Amino acid sequence: MAELYEGDLLEALSLYDWDYSNSPSVKRAIRSMNYYLDGNGDYGPISGLNSADGIVHVTLYHFAYWVMAAREPRAPMLDLAQRMQFLAQVGRKFRFDENPQHLTPSLPEYGETILQLIATGRDDLLGPTEQIALGVLQSGRYVKREGTGGFFIQPSKIGVFALEALAATRNETIDWESFHVPPDRFWLDCARVGVTEPDPAKAAQWGHDLCEAHLNTLQRDVDNGTMTAATGHEINAEAHFLWPITVHAFLRLRAQLGLQTAEIDHPLMRTSFAIMRDWTMPAGAWQIEPWFTEILDKTVSAAPSLTPQVDLIR
Repeated sequence: MAELYEGDLLEALSLYDWDYSNSPSVKRAIRSMNYYLDGNGDYGPISGLNSADGIVHVTLYHFAYWVMAAREPRAPMLDLAQRMQFLAQVGRKFRFDENPQHLTPSLPEYGETILQLIATGRDDLLGPTEQIALGVLQSGRYVKREGTGGFFIQPSKIGVFALEALAATRNETIDWESFHVPPDRFWLDCARVGVTEPDPAKAAQWGHDLCEAHLNTLQRDVDNGTMTAATGHEINAEAHFLWPITVHAFLRLRAQLGLQTAEIDHPLMRTSFAIMRDWTMPAGAWQIEPWFTEILDKTVSAAPSLTPQVDLIR
């Protein structure tokens, strides 16, 4: 399945093969952030940070395209994508804490972000992102509200896996039910049992099953949008469709624990993204540009309490 799909994905990602700074989506995102941070609009200055998602999309997909097209990980683009993703999540958490009626942030989004950070060795942002996600989880605001279908029509997968896998490395577990989150049994067990499995062959079987689960969790129906978290399809970014961030994160966490894993024999491990298995984000890959510094300065001016988090991406 993975091998057959690679050509189609490369064609889709080729739309992002250009200088990010010339992208209309990026220009629009920067204008929107400045508009709100300058005090315009009705939702407060920090609401402008939601527009960072537009920059994340363009730069992440550009990165994925070049991995597929030339086996070339363009680190500056992924570095920028990860910084902007963190800024957007900092902003959402700030507004969530500020307003008890604010929509609870997406657990699958946290999962996808955390798994990518683990998979690329982005330790400077991993811990802070985990704390943001845990803060939302522990707020109890995933509780089903009266008159709604609740946050989880299907059992939760990659958010559960990401946070539980990190907990497993500390010999901890998370009581998901107490936080109103129904965990998917496979993803929970893969984190609780698979991450710390001492037998290399058994661990490889967990990894193989994780490859299958990864492919079954993709939102592949991009055009029509019939595959969503509500249908159990939680991996949203096409850049991650054949980049097995789930499995690479699994392997990295095991390696950090000093555990060996036998070879995982699965087509997903043989795509162009195989070069990413041991790849680590170089420090300071993206050179800071004036527009970025301006956004960060306006953010801390509008919300001084965010200074420690904003300083992590300067």
